[in-house]
Amino acid sequence: MNALWAITRRELASFFHSVVAPVVLTGFLVSVGLFFTIYLFGYSEMSLAALQAPASGSYLNLAEGLFRPLVSITVFFLLFLLPALAMRLMAPDLRAGRRELVASWPVGDGTWIIGKWLGGTLAALALIAAGTAYILAGWTFGHPEAGPAFTAVLGQCLFAGCLVAWGLLASCLVSQQVVAYFLAFMFSLVFFLIGTFDRLVGGVAGRVASELSLLTHFERFSRGVIASQDILYFAGMTAIALAAAWAVHAGRRLAPGRRLGPWTPAVLTIVVSVLVYLVGARFPLSWDLTGNHRYSLAPQSLQVLDQLGDLLEGKGGAAKVAGGEGPTGADYVQVYAFYQKLDPARDETEALLTSCRQRSHRFRFEVIDPEVEIDLFRKYDLGSARSVVVTVGDRYTTLLQPEESALLSAVYRLASGRLSRVMFLTGHGEHQLDNNERPGYATCAMALVDQGYDVLPLSLLGGARVPESCDVLVIAGPRLDPEPGEAAAIDAFIGRGGAVLAMTDPPTPAGWAAWLLRWHLVPTGEVLVDAGRVSAEQGLGPRTVAIVDTYSHHAIVHSLHGLVTTFSLAQPLMRTTANDSSLLGSPILSTGESTWGETDPATMFTGRPEFDPLTDHRGPLPFGWVLESRRDGSRPGRLIVIGNSEFLNNAMINRGANRDLLLNAVSWLAREDALIQVRGRDPLSQPVVLNASQKNVYGFGALAGWPLLVGSLALGLMLRQRRERRGRP
Repeated sequence: MNALWAITRRELASFFHSVVAPVVLTGFLVSVGLFFTIYLFGYSEMSLAALQAPASGSYLNLAEGLFRPLVSITVFFLLFLLPALAMRLMAPDLRAGRRELVASWPVGDGTWIIGKWLGGTLAALALIAAGTAYILAGWTFGHPEAGPAFTAVLGQCLFAGCLVAWGLLASCLVSQQVVAYFLAFMFSLVFFLIGTFDRLVGGVAGRVASELSLLTHFERFSRGVIASQDILYFAGMTAIALAAAWAVHAGRRLAPGRRLGPWTPAVLTIVVSVLVYLVGARFPLSWDLTGNHRYSLAPQSLQVLDQLGDLLEGKGGAAKVAGGEGPTGADYVQVYAFYQKLDPARDETEALLTSCRQRSHRFRFEVIDPEVEIDLFRKYDLGSARSVVVTVGDRYTTLLQPEESALLSAVYRLASGRLSRVMFLTGHGEHQLDNNERPGYATCAMALVDQGYDVLPLSLLGGARVPESCDVLVIAGPRLDPEPGEAAAIDAFIGRGGAVLAMTDPPTPAGWAAWLLRWHLVPTGEVLVDAGRVSAEQGLGPRTVAIVDTYSHHAIVHSLHGLVTTFSLAQPLMRTTANDSSLLGSPILSTGESTWGETDPATMFTGRPEFDPLTDHRGPLPFGWVLESRRDGSRPGRLIVIGNSEFLNNAMINRGANRDLLLNAVSWLAREDALIQVRGRDPLSQPVVLNASQKNVYGFGALAGWPLLVGSLALGLMLRQRRERRGRP
């Protein structure tokens, strides 16, 4: 250990006690600081634009918008610098005269190699530590996620250790430092860029190229994810390079005919490293350290994947079989993703599919170039690339660039044989499914179709009954009274175990108010006014209610806590005091204490509303209810009533978590509890707007202040060491 520590200290001293340290540290920090300034100022401008137009739905995250590109450019600079640090580790000791002296020292070859590598790695870590100051600066102007910052630094350390090892191997091969730098840089560049051949070659060769890529395995660290595969990769690549360096160095002590002997341990190291990596790939582990776990599958997605075996075997419960067919007898779900090789969206979809495959052995996928597999592309009658085909036996469905929820919904429906039908009531001035204007529901219909629902209009005029094929009936903001027979048909539908989503706006037509009264709910006709902080931050008007933490703990809204839903011109819904043991109900949506129900006709819809303690009702006020009817002992009917329908129109549905609320509600009504989940994760929006003085401080500090400070410290350390040497006898 003493010899190892002595060699390590010697290498560190050769870096810090020479002009190399102040020059390299200063140049490295100036380069990184320049890009830090560019990224920071650009992030500030985007934040200002997002805050000035909150309705645009633009969200900015410090980890994604600032740290990740900064870490990527830092790694790019290390790709050039670390071969320069590593080229001098062994090459000077191979010169004539010096080589014989080193060979005469009583130090083992392994000690030399490990000591040299530790010295070079510690010097590289000094560079990374100095550059980490730019990441830490994020805490002076915001509240970034600590997890991605930690994983980014950890990834840089593993990256640096690997490059130094390969640079040490190059330095062992030749005695000329310039040639050693060239070899080390070529090693680094090849392993950095080899992953691009995955797109160009494809197949097994492309897969191997991707697995060998430094960039592929560093990317997850930059996102905030620690994966066992990536750790095993960097550990294995470092071990292989060090074993090869030891074989080269040990062989120099031997006669030419015996120099192949030391390569036996090196070959064994390669074999063991590959086997360990393959085992790790077979049983992968990952830890998503992002604040909202945005790179992990949702718990409900994991539940669907874990149940694939039962679903495929028909054990998923009573289900309506798609197309009237029986079980397919298939043992697995096969997914074909059609993406062109250079399509940037391919990585996102492939990462999602890989996560699903790692969770369940019954989930399989292939990423296919449509220009190569033309016959398969035509077989499924696909119109464009970025199409994903989910198949179970002979059944299949096609998705276009699917999100996680859409993909898992398709998997669930095909595996279980369910095809749920959602029907929208018409004939009373409701929102129209084919209307693409602001008040229309075309986007709402598309959201349901993307989740695998069959969406159709329904008219109950003339005494029609709700079809047996209907799973969920939606009443979306009627403006005309129903016919007597229509209300009776809806009640009969609920009575036989049907499900209804009813949304009413103020003022509710008398006929619909009377129908709701039969379910012990009273629409007040008031307009909810929100004077709270959340509404102000969202840039909403006073008659648009925003809720973020006043949801109940019902399955529909439990996972929405922390997400914002917005409702324009909503009304409170009050429960009557009638005692009905066959009707179970509870509120799921309630306003906060800063709201009230406006009763003044002059200011309910226009003007500036003001709270009147004599007539207005102060919040919290319920405006969303969930009910279950158990009147005849059969399957209970389900009913959700919300005092607003505008939150699902084309202009509002994609605001915040409105779409999630719709899909969760429909999933619960359709008795597909496995599909109740948060489709859009909390984006952790973290806007940062810098004023002119702050820009000057951060700009000059990043470009001059911090680099000069670190460079001056390194220069002072070098000069002090030189004075000590001169003072020695």
